[in-house]
Amino acid sequence: MERTECLKVFPGRLKGDIPPQNVGNIQLALNFFGCGTHHGTPILVASGPLINPKIFVFPLGTCILVNTMDLITGEERERERALFEQERNRVPELFERAPMIDSEEALRQIGIEWVPSDRPSGYLKLIPQDFIVEEIATDKTIHDLGVDTLRLPEENETLQTLYVDLVKIGISTLEVKDQLASLLGVDQKHIGYAGIKDKAAITSQKISLRNLPDRKALLDIQAENFFLKNAVLGKGVMANGDLSGNRFTITVRLNKPPTATQVSEVEKTIEEIKQDGFWNFFYFQRFGTPRLLGPRLGKYLIKGEYENTVRLFVTECAARELPYFANIRKEVAPLWSDWQKIKEILDRFPYHFHLERSMINHLVKNPEDFLGALHTLPDQVRLWMYAYDCYLFNKKLSSLINEGEVPMHLPLVTSFNPKDWEPYKEYLDADGVRLPSKAYRDFPFIRVDSRNWSTLQSIDIHQVAFQNQFALFSFSLPKGSYATTFLMHLLELSSGLPILPGITKEIIDPLKVLGIGNMDSLSERFKVVMEKRNESLLQEE
Repeated sequence: MERTECLKVFPGRLKGDIPPQNVGNIQLALNFFGCGTHHGTPILVASGPLINPKIFVFPLGTCILVNTMDLITGEERERERALFEQERNRVPELFERAPMIDSEEALRQIGIEWVPSDRPSGYLKLIPQDFIVEEIATDKTIHDLGVDTLRLPEENETLQTLYVDLVKIGISTLEVKDQLASLLGVDQKHIGYAGIKDKAAITSQKISLRNLPDRKALLDIQAENFFLKNAVLGKGVMANGDLSGNRFTITVRLNKPPTATQVSEVEKTIEEIKQDGFWNFFYFQRFGTPRLLGPRLGKYLIKGEYENTVRLFVTECAARELPYFANIRKEVAPLWSDWQKIKEILDRFPYHFHLERSMINHLVKNPEDFLGALHTLPDQVRLWMYAYDCYLFNKKLSSLINEGEVPMHLPLVTSFNPKDWEPYKEYLDADGVRLPSKAYRDFPFIRVDSRNWSTLQSIDIHQVAFQNQFALFSFSLPKGSYATTFLMHLLELSSGLPILPGITKEIIDPLKVLGIGNMDSLSERFKVVMEKRNESLLQEE
């Protein structure tokens, strides 16, 4: 990217994480990185205390923000990958970790202190077909996994949005969005979806496409890990939350065949859940896996302890992190305040430590500005603040369950209403938290509002089957609900590497086992991806 020594910024219609009241002062907030062109469009790269370092693109006088992750080049990623492999061969013991088991101890880290006893141990997401998600539209239509050829509808000048079903395997919704934008020559903002679907899964969902230069380009897309189908023209766009829920088909691999007593207990719990619902805990996704620092980071934020927040995120070693990277954090910890030295250490792994580097890069130029450092990660700050909300909710719900009297809803604590704080007074006092928090003012992108969360979640359970060392479930949940929260009522779950001893790697068709269809055509369509995963499983033995 060409660099220059001077820059004049015209905010124009600036879009992104910057609060509207600060747009006029954007020239004061930016630290210049460089400028150049991208696909013929003028761009500049800048950062500042108000925003994450960004690429600013100026087509027709409009400013569009793109995440700094785009600044990590393919060459840098390849260099990091090569270093990772080199180090893993040199010190293999530092790249081993204990199985990631959602044990009672792990659950307590996220505030869940109520757990059914004697749950069979099971493993999630060994292969993508173990976790199937099909989106349910607001009109209750299910966007299924059926393989079909994409056919474009006839042009209609009054209908400018093309809706299609996206079926994918082993790739996230955001990654597909990025690929489609590149393949179709369209800005990512013109690709809409109702929610982000799992990467380590097979999923289907509806997306919207607008302002396509050439719709026929869709017919040329030949991707091994996704396909499009069911194209129709319409108005509007898909937006976050534009769905009713999701239908799940989940295969849990057990470390040994369950006993008759365990099966009987699971079946009994399922019948109770069918009648009453399940306890609606927030699960690990909300707490920053694998390190699970979210609640502690959120507590520091809400107390206004911004240096402690940055220090914890950069230097804290966690049980679920690879020992190699934990050692790098140990190396960094005694160097605190020597930002340039810390930057040099973290720069060896620009992708793995990209969030930490974003804050440290700011501190190199602004050594005492920890608030500004946190402003470089607005999405993370939101997640950390809400993680503390979720942690308190889980603790209170656990306490109420054990006491035997549970209301239908509990408020979330990030609110200006003192009534929303009352259920958590004991925990807030113990943590030294005083509300309202100054963080509500310091981070204007955080939503501070009265919100209630259901303590019980209803569920439609379609099919359940136990077969040897497999437990299979088909069920539907409304949007915003976690399949893993339901499953934790039945099983002690694990995921990631290393795989629990005794977990079978046998390949089965979950739809056939449950008697709800088969995966023959889908397995053929995604044959390349599935074979690659099967080969990697053999290498992990």
